[in-house]
Amino acid sequence: MKITILKENLSKGLNIIGRIVSTRGSLEVLSNILIKTDKGRVCLSATNLEVGINYMVGAKVESSGAITVPARLFTEFINSLPGEKVTLELDGDTLRCKSDNYQSSIKGISADEFPLIPEIKTEKTFSIKASKIKEAISLVGFAAATDDTRPVLAGVYMKMDGSKITLATTDSYRLAEKVVELADEKIKKNEIIVPAKTLLELGRVLGELEEDANVNVYLSDSQILFEADGLDFISRLIEGQFPNYKQIIPESSDTKAKISKDELLSAVKIASLFARENANSIKVAVKTKGLVEVDSGGSQVGDNTAKITAEVKGKDTEASFNGKYIMDVLNAVRESEVSLEISGKLNPGVVKTVKDKNYTYIIMPLRN
Repeated sequence: MKITILKENLSKGLNIIGRIVSTRGSLEVLSNILIKTDKGRVCLSATNLEVGINYMVGAKVESSGAITVPARLFTEFINSLPGEKVTLELDGDTLRCKSDNYQSSIKGISADEFPLIPEIKTEKTFSIKASKIKEAISLVGFAAATDDTRPVLAGVYMKMDGSKITLATTDSYRLAEKVVELADEKIKKNEIIVPAKTLLELGRVLGELEEDANVNVYLSDSQILFEADGLDFISRLIEGQFPNYKQIIPESSDTKAKISKDELLSAVKIASLFARENANSIKVAVKTKGLVEVDSGGSQVGDNTAKITAEVKGKDTEASFNGKYIMDVLNAVRESEVSLEISGKLNPGVVKTVKDKNYTYIIMPLRN
């Protein structure tokens, strides 16, 4: 194998695929990336056995071949080079790298030992703009469970029906749902669960691509493929039945407050400083006179109250919630205003975006 490639393009590809390189795997080759020639281009690949990434980079290919090299060393080395072009030449299992006045040799592992990243050979299920799927992932991914006690709760539920895709997550204490509408596309009915960690990583990877890039999605019985701009992102699916979460979404609320997202976030952040020893319990009171009070009283270290003006409809009410769960959604939402809905101490609280009617976030109350 002998190739010449622009350093900038190689660095971009390495930074994209390097996100999912395994650092604790039992197989040494999993901490490596695969470099191989493919039809006049270079394919960079990485896998942690749950997720696989292929990324195609344009290059001048003089001779074909394949090798795996340590991901961290190779990426840091390429990013540190001053030149514009890099020549990579394979000598047995050693990759010789040349750029201007630099010459290096990196010991690799045979490409034959690299796990096969499966190809999903099916018809395309749907297409979506990178910006749309990235936003949807950011609005729901954080609410999934972070452990595998119940695997389905560590995943993102995706329901495809007609021209809509519904993404939902829950860890039993909160729920996030985002409905994405697709233009000029009809999708067959289907329901799958994708690991939340995988989709959050996909969101970060898509951040490296153009926002208007088309992402094509393919499905098999056990895997999903996201394809865009030379990128193949492949993940396993989670088996099981996602909870029937629709039944816990309130049909109406006693009180609604339209409030500045940033002001509410600031108030909850400060209140959380006083609520650390109290299960991070934050009391939120909505007043019909146009105020939302955020209170972390009852702590041994002190107390704090913040008052925020809001547009209120309904009656005076209050409830206590985990402050972290409120901050999570406010950090994810891009809009400047949110709608906060509360129906008493024992009922779930609801956060919605004012302009986007397709997003709902539910928080279960804390009983003090």
